[in-house]
Amino acid sequence: MTRIITITSGLAGVGKTHLAINLAAELVRKGRLTGLYHDDSGHASIDRLLQLSRNSAPKSTPDSGDVLCHGYQGIDVISSRYPLAGWNGLDGRQLDILLSAHEAWTGYDDFIIDTSGMSPRGVVACCLLSQPVLLVVTPESRSQAEAFALLKVLQLNDFSSPVFLVINNASATDDVSGIHDRLAEMAEQHLGLEIPLLGTVASDDHVMSAQRLHQAFTSVFPEATASGDIVKLADAMMRVQSHDVAGANNLAGFWKALVHVMRTPVHLAGNTDLSDYDQQEPPLVVDTVTPAEPVRTESTLLRYEGPMVRLDSVMESFSGVMHVMADDMLAFYDRLLDMDDKVPLAESPAVNNAAALEQKLAIILRVLKEAIGKQQKVCVQVEENSVAEDDEDWLRPGHYIKYAFLVPAEDDALAQLTREMEHLPGLRHNKGEDGECICEVISTLRDVCLSVVHTPQGEIRIHYWHAPEQDAGVSASQPVSRSLDHHPAHKRVH
Repeated sequence: MTRIITITSGLAGVGKTHLAINLAAELVRKGRLTGLYHDDSGHASIDRLLQLSRNSAPKSTPDSGDVLCHGYQGIDVISSRYPLAGWNGLDGRQLDILLSAHEAWTGYDDFIIDTSGMSPRGVVACCLLSQPVLLVVTPESRSQAEAFALLKVLQLNDFSSPVFLVINNASATDDVSGIHDRLAEMAEQHLGLEIPLLGTVASDDHVMSAQRLHQAFTSVFPEATASGDIVKLADAMMRVQSHDVAGANNLAGFWKALVHVMRTPVHLAGNTDLSDYDQQEPPLVVDTVTPAEPVRTESTLLRYEGPMVRLDSVMESFSGVMHVMADDMLAFYDRLLDMDDKVPLAESPAVNNAAALEQKLAIILRVLKEAIGKQQKVCVQVEENSVAEDDEDWLRPGHYIKYAFLVPAEDDALAQLTREMEHLPGLRHNKGEDGECICEVISTLRDVCLSVVHTPQGEIRIHYWHAPEQDAGVSASQPVSRSLDHHPAHKRVH
């Protein structure tokens, strides 16, 4: 009989995927035949984290191309071309083919499900059919509160599987016993659930180092503290007994039962069902600005995280935003392209005006293009921000566009960027609250800012703030609020 283990949490970003990969690898080392399933719909999926091929590997059924399976250090990493959220939209024939494809992969001792990126319905269904569930929290209080909320939803849906707590990213000063005691007491008192502590995993820089190498940290850094904690977790899992779940006492039965559960109402608090929200389109909230109160709030442009049902409205809103910003963005991009490629990388501008810092940004982007591997992933984000208070150490009051570039912190690139920034007069070196190393230059007129931030997580952030043209639609109203992305000088953080 296959033991089905769901790794879940109430909050994204607590480390479920890293735990799933490394726990699966350690169970394989202990002689267990292990499969690892993920819903291939999120940016942090296992295939992407490990840079596994996107080609399918069919097994015994002719239509199993709908299911992808890769071998990684003895683990079968399995995903579907159809995210779980889309299974309900398949007709009977399509669903039968998909189930047959999944049923081709059976016979595991342990089958681990990583719920990262899953829809709420998928998370609940997997938890209801697993034995056991590993609930992941961090020392952050919000993750614990959201974990309790998930437990409450599960209880409302007749959850009966054993659940174990895993505290991830714990530092030496964190009271892990206190975290478990508080959550266990609340679960027992209000939900009648027992939540034993399976184990903890220490905060460890080796985790992010392994991520940059696209490997399991227990494989490339077996001596790391976090790796030792994973060994203890695997030992504890070996002692956990499997419990039968009705309709899912084997992996083939699990997939059929999963479809059934995903088609039944998921009960929420307040006598409502999750299905009540499936076809609803919540109104898109738009901040209005009256002439008497010209308030402009900060917002992140060209980015959306939320229910799929709102996507059409969001895309329509994005279209309007793009029209408003087009002139400024295109003009900015054209200026970057027009920068003389023959400008020596070490040339020092005479003054820190807008043109000089923009030229330096163009040089930095050229350095990144040359120094960062072609297949490395980068992230570009455009934001609009306001500064209201007059702080001589920061940008003068006004409305700004910020371009943020997020890239891997390869050593060669970081060294070249550091050399480029050192040639700018007035360079300031700051240390962020989370350990970021910040190199920052503000123009003489305080209307442009260029910064290079090196994070402890092994990333480089390039931030470029500039004031759009006065006649551009995006700057039509005068801001009176303070940007949330800048902190007072005494905090030395961006």
